[in-house]
Amino acid sequence: MQTRREATREATIREIKQTALARMRAEGTVDVRLSDVARDMRMSAPGLYRYFDGRDGLLTALIVDALTDLADRVEAARDTAPAADTGGRFLAVAQAYRAWALADREGFALVFGPSLSGFVKRHQAHTRGDAQGPDKAAALRAMEGLRSLAREADAAGTRRPPPLTELPPVLVQAFCDAELHGADPPTELAMVHCWASLHGFVTLEANGNLDWHGPEAREPMFLGLVRVLTGVLGLPEPVAGWPPDTPG
Repeated sequence: MQTRREATREATIREIKQTALARMRAEGTVDVRLSDVARDMRMSAPGLYRYFDGRDGLLTALIVDALTDLADRVEAARDTAPAADTGGRFLAVAQAYRAWALADREGFALVFGPSLSGFVKRHQAHTRGDAQGPDKAAALRAMEGLRSLAREADAAGTRRPPPLTELPPVLVQAFCDAELHGADPPTELAMVHCWASLHGFVTLEANGNLDWHGPEAREPMFLGLVRVLTGVLGLPEPVAGWPPDTPG
């Protein structure tokens, strides 16, 4: 059971995070200053150091929260489709990622936006194997929701070979050196192409660059992209067919 002091500390940490996110929304930027967060909370800036290791510590905590939320959503959405329906599970994962990005634009910008002044996104360095920490674990877990689908289809014998199987040695080496759970290089290249395409569409939409297409047009545009990428990954189409019964 938590002590009163532990509960109070947790509540203060949550309030600091919520205050920082509120300022990000108000200012339209994720590049917040610790002094501004402290002023909004009627605290001294040095007082925040009792809870976070400066601005970098606060930003890293917010990134971990965003990635954890993304992983939770992706896993929950993936598991709404039967294990044998890997195409349907991929559709659910793609829709969950898009919904998360549009619902949590501050978290999306923190994780995938441009680097902030004086701050290195540690989960990006950690993913290269430089260090270990909760930010790396959250990033790998979020990506595992997509990567697991190829393994599931391979185990079921329903996945077609990826479009590109002859890779230059530099790519083979790069994929073999990374933490990729034993996937073969052609599959990993297909994953990169798939991720880049999904992320590109969602980034354009989250930044308002597709607003000149109404939501009634953006929805089938996105579903069309997912259908193309299902083929890139070699997955079977969803059992429910296209378009899905509940595009979400």
